Amino acid sequence: MNKAFSRIKFFILVIGLSWVSIYTYGQELIIKDANTLLPIEGAIAMQEEVLLGVSNTDGVIRLPTGTAGQLVLQHTQFYGKTIDLPGGEGESIHVLMDEKIRQINEVVISANRWGEGRNQVPNELLSISHQEVEFANPQTAADMLDQSGQVFVQKSQLGGGSPMIRGFAANSLLIVLDGIRLNNAIYRSGNLQNVIMLDPNMMASTEVIYGPSSSMYGSDALGGVMSFYTKKAGFAKDDGWKVSGGSMLRYSTANHEKTAHLNVSIRNKRFSNFTGVTVSDFDDLRAGAVHPKDHPDFGKRESYVIRKEGVDEEVKNDDVNLQRFSGYSQFNVMNKAALRINKSSELAYSFYLTGSTDIPRYDRLIQPQSDGSLKNAEWYYGPQDFMLHALTFSNDTENWFYSHAKLTLSTQRVEESRHNRSVGSNGLNHRTERVKTYAANLDLEKRISDYSNLYYGLEWVYNDAESTAQKEDIVTGEMSPLSTRYPDGGGSMNTWAAYLSYKYALRDWVHLTVGGRYSDVGLRAKFNSTSFFSLPFEDIDQRNAALSGTAGLAIQVTPQLKWDVLFSTGFRAPNLDDAGKVFDSGDVVVVPNEDLKPEYTYNYETNVTWNLGEKLILMGGLFYTQLRDAMVRRDYSYNGMDSVYYDGETYRMAALVNVGKAYIWGFSAGLDYAMTQHFLLSARLSESFGEDQVERIPLRHTTPLFGNVSLTYQRERLRLEFYTKFQGNRAWDDLAPSEQDKDYLYTSDGSLGWYTLNLRSSYHLTPKLVVTAALENILDHHYRTYSSGISAPGINGIFSARFDF
Repeated sequence: MNKAFSRIKFFILVIGLSWVSIYTYGQELIIKDANTLLPIEGAIAMQEEVLLGVSNTDGVIRLPTGTAGQLVLQHTQFYGKTIDLPGGEGESIHVLMDEKIRQINEVVISANRWGEGRNQVPNELLSISHQEVEFANPQTAADMLDQSGQVFVQKSQLGGGSPMIRGFAANSLLIVLDGIRLNNAIYRSGNLQNVIMLDPNMMASTEVIYGPSSSMYGSDALGGVMSFYTKKAGFAKDDGWKVSGGSMLRYSTANHEKTAHLNVSIRNKRFSNFTGVTVSDFDDLRAGAVHPKDHPDFGKRESYVIRKEGVDEEVKNDDVNLQRFSGYSQFNVMNKAALRINKSSELAYSFYLTGSTDIPRYDRLIQPQSDGSLKNAEWYYGPQDFMLHALTFSNDTENWFYSHAKLTLSTQRVEESRHNRSVGSNGLNHRTERVKTYAANLDLEKRISDYSNLYYGLEWVYNDAESTAQKEDIVTGEMSPLSTRYPDGGGSMNTWAAYLSYKYALRDWVHLTVGGRYSDVGLRAKFNSTSFFSLPFEDIDQRNAALSGTAGLAIQVTPQLKWDVLFSTGFRAPNLDDAGKVFDSGDVVVVPNEDLKPEYTYNYETNVTWNLGEKLILMGGLFYTQLRDAMVRRDYSYNGMDSVYYDGETYRMAALVNVGKAYIWGFSAGLDYAMTQHFLLSARLSESFGEDQVERIPLRHTTPLFGNVSLTYQRERLRLEFYTKFQGNRAWDDLAPSEQDKDYLYTSDGSLGWYTLNLRSSYHLTPKLVVTAALENILDHHYRTYSSGISAPGINGIFSARFDF
């Protein structure tokens, strides 16, 4: 009887609480993005400094019964809004909030390999969100970096893009994908185009750390680190399976680009999978028709070579602004699967695949002979094939050893090739390189106290490289031996490293970061054949060790002013491309140097961010880098011989050598001015300078003044941006000797300054469908970015549509 009575009382209590809960909530607010019409999670409703509720994933805030009067809605990424709430019960009120026109990514990952507050990091950083990518519509990852106005990008051909950061480029910059280094044993010191292997449509975010970062990332991180973080499905919060996805179609007029992208995510509480595919086709690129006044013929494609009845023939180009034989096609595939083992552990598998058609090396196709006629009938890269597998185990169990831990095992396979034939020759040279990479990374974070964190880990990377070559008679099909680009007996690099970084809050407004890394890099190579030229050595066997360090302060001088000071060191150990390569560059052939040693940098920098109220933000930075034992190309000789017979011609001999010292300095500046709630004025500019202090000559990879200025209007579903991109000139006498050797790419005045006017827009037709349109280089200027071998696009219309489901 007592049990039955207790049960009755329990049910009465439940029913009573249910009725109370019904009447506890009155009106319902549904908060949505005025631009996309999608629900906003995390918006708060306040009344007289009392919190009334927080919006859920559906954008819903249920207000207490009887709530009426003036309410304030707030969100970190949206402008605050005040509404007058009439009295009433059970009604739904829809509220649209405008996204802040200036977005700042407050959490960065790349500085210490784990997420941390941007205000605690002393490094200069660039962060690019996937929303920015969707609006800007870059064709490649290189274009994505270029559009930021904070990374200079060189192009030797349409299918390329070599970033230059703080006077460094190619294998002096590190490319990282989801925490895995992509630089391998054959990354070259000349302009490097490998960043286009990555698909901007697959990226959740991209970060660039400026300056030496070897204390965290090891060899190659001299000028900076480009970290790319791919999208993933995440786990469902509710029971059952969730399916979502997105698609995109894009067309560009300058090179008749046709790109299609599709991604699909499936997930539940324990399992998730993201699959994405992108296919792009690029036709020959049309450059601008308005040529520089003082150099009216600069950049014109006057003629090209065709094969007619078994004979090479140079024919006139009907359209001198159409850069014939520059087009190519590319595809990217990515799959990421994750399994939640328990509340603190996760296992993830990543697969990335990219491939292309042949990619013409445009700057070699326009290279003239001494009589002005074209030198090469064919010069192209073979398909750029890249495959990556990675298995990552992560654990967030707090213990004495770590707070967060991540172990990543990965393997990569890269194949690239070069194919060239001179005009009038039947011999087509084929040189192919294959590299297999195996790596293991252990990254740990230990939260020591509320004021200090320790980041540490281990890394092992092994590269196995193979180089083959043969000459094809295009008439008979007969194959014959040919000198290889890298040692024909193969080569390898083996790297072991350990790092540690410590962050400590000296005060609430001062964060100290100190760190170091020990790296041991082994390089081996074997030269078997002496048929083509004789070397004074048969193999290379090196072992180089380096200790790198960093120390920096992030000082919040006032709530509005942040001041950073940083000292950091970097190193780059010679790889197979540096020490063991044979290739022609203009009128010289670069040969191996077994005595090549690592180069080191010592960097000093300061950066300032100043918030003048809520509307104006000023940014500026200054750096000075010393380069010691720098690896630079110089004339070279073996046993008194300073020339070599290569590919049927006699060339002057050159090699990379450690020349002693050089310096680089530069600055960056920017502003963001929110003129009104709907208008934002932004500007970014940078420049770098450098000199080889032994030879007293300019360094190759410093950049002229460059940047952009934009005015953005954003209201409800519409976003418009009018912007200009620009580059200053670099006089002929200020060009590095290696650039002056390619005089056909420049004018007699050197690299010319230029600017473009551009307009782009986006409009959300529905919450899931957005269309974008852009008109680039409206004035149709003909220009070529510094050090590039192909002219930039002329007037270019871009049209795209994205649909999410």
